[in-house]
Amino acid sequence: METRILTANDWLELALEVLMAQGHTALKAQPLSKKLNVTRGSFYHHFDSLEEFHRHVIAHWSNRTSGQVSLRAKGIGEPLEALTFLLQTTLRSGGDLERAVRSWSTMAPIVAEAVDKVDRERIDIAEKLLRDAGVPADVAEVRAKLLYWAAIGRLMLPHPQNNVLSDAEISDVVTLFAQT
Repeated sequence: METRILTANDWLELALEVLMAQGHTALKAQPLSKKLNVTRGSFYHHFDSLEEFHRHVIAHWSNRTSGQVSLRAKGIGEPLEALTFLLQTTLRSGGDLERAVRSWSTMAPIVAEAVDKVDRERIDIAEKLLRDAGVPADVAEVRAKLLYWAAIGRLMLPHPQNNVLSDAEISDVVTLFAQT
């Protein structure tokens, strides 16, 4: 085997690819080591255990998916414009990774806890944008949940890429949900 120095991020990026392609049961040290052409020692150099690795994988998923989108949305000053951006991003994604993570969350409590946290953060962002647009807090919370549930529900369809809204349709949804 070739000796090369890998970073924890190399392992995490591979893990997301494997998770999408093969599911959570493939996230084990030996098969991943073979894919990277290194020994398992490299894996354990970065992660104390498989459980710790799984926690890092989920954190990496969260940062890569919602973390980056959230940062971009926060950079948009106008709340309805930011909400439109969030919906355009969410309602146009392919969803393979999201489906894989959610499937895994039904089998692993640590993953379910992390997904719950990510879900709450994503809903909170939409809720804040709706409140900033003038929607009352109690109404904004319900609307944010409905928007999020619709986005996740779409990703659970067999072919989410075939169920995409146009810019105009997304703008109409934002206008509807932002009504006070």
